[in-house]
Amino acid sequence: MKVLHILNTNSYSGAENVAITIINHMLNVDCVYLSLNGPISEILQNNNIHYYPVDKLSIKSLKKAIRELKPDIIHAHDYTASILCALCFPNAKIISHIHNNSPWIKSYGIYSWAYLFSSLFYKKILTVSDSIENEYVFGNLIRNKIECIGNPTDIKLIYKKAMEYKVNKKYDVIFLGRLTPPKNPDLLMKVFKMLISIKSDIKIAVVGAGDQYESFKENVHINRLQNNVEMYGFVENPYPILNASKIMILPSKWEGYGLVAVEALSLGVPVICSGAGGLKNIVNSSCGKICKTKDEYVEEIINLLNDEQGYITKSNNAKERAKVFGDIDSYISKIENSYK
Repeated sequence: MKVLHILNTNSYSGAENVAITIINHMLNVDCVYLSLNGPISEILQNNNIHYYPVDKLSIKSLKKAIRELKPDIIHAHDYTASILCALCFPNAKIISHIHNNSPWIKSYGIYSWAYLFSSLFYKKILTVSDSIENEYVFGNLIRNKIECIGNPTDIKLIYKKAMEYKVNKKYDVIFLGRLTPPKNPDLLMKVFKMLISIKSDIKIAVVGAGDQYESFKENVHINRLQNNVEMYGFVENPYPILNASKIMILPSKWEGYGLVAVEALSLGVPVICSGAGGLKNIVNSSCGKICKTKDEYVEEIINLLNDEQGYITKSNNAKERAKVFGDIDSYISKIENSYK
C-alpha cells in the first residue's frame, strides 16, 4: 500500500510533526511526503522520509505527482490540501485530516462552503479535537464521515530527544510555537512585560519562528526585555530547552489539538493556556490552568514560581496527565484502520 501525505507548507510545526510521526510508525506502508519546497526538506531527510517537493501546491503539480507516484490513498493535511485533492481527484481514496479549527469554520462563507462541497469526495475526515466538528457550521452534515483521533504523542521519544543535548540555562517560562496571529503574540508580549515588572530576574525562552518573529524580537528590544527574554527562533529539537523550563504559556486565540501542551506535560512542565480548541481537553487545574485575561496568566505564573511545593505537585500531575494522551500504538492503529 502506498500513501501520499500532502501538506501546503514548507516549514515544521504541528501538522508536519503529526505527518512525520505517522510515517515513521507506518512500518508496512510505503509513505511519501509531498509539500512546498523549503526548510522541511532537512527534517524529512533526517527522518529518511521519501520527499516529493513542489514549488506550488496546485492542480497541475498534484496531477503530475499522482501520475508519477500512483498512490493507493491520498492523506491530505488541513483544508487547502484537502480541497485541492477533492477538485483534482474526485474518484480517489482521500482522507482529509484537519489539524486546526480556523475562525472561518464558525460562519457561512466561501471557505466553509468550499470545504462542505469537497467533503462529498472524502472517504473519511480525521480531526484532532471535537471542537472542530462542533464549531464548523456544517458539522452536522458531515458528522458520519468524521472521526476524532487526537494527536500522536510518543512520550518515550520525547524523553529521548530531551536528553540529546544539554541546555546550560534554566527558564522560568517558555513559549514554544510559531509566532503567528493564532498564537496571540500580542497578549504574550503583554504578559511578559508584566511578569518582568513583578519579578525582575525572571528568565523566559521563546522557541519558534513564524511571520511575527522579527516584530516580536524587535518589541523585546524596544521594551528592553532582552535580559529576561531569550529568542531562539526555530529549533529542530526544542525538547532539551522545554525540559530546562518550569512553566509553559500558550495564550492561543485558536488551536486544533494543542500537541505542544501534551509534550510539555510529559516532561513535567505545567501548562498555563487559553483553553482554545483541544487545549481545554488536555489542561486542567491539576497540571496547569486555563486563563482568559493577562492578569490571570501573570497571577498563576507568579504563584507557581513562588510556591515550591505547589509547583512540584503540578509538575508531578503533569507527567501523569500526559500518559492519558501518550498511547502512540492506539493512535497508529486508528490510522491503519482508516487506510484499510
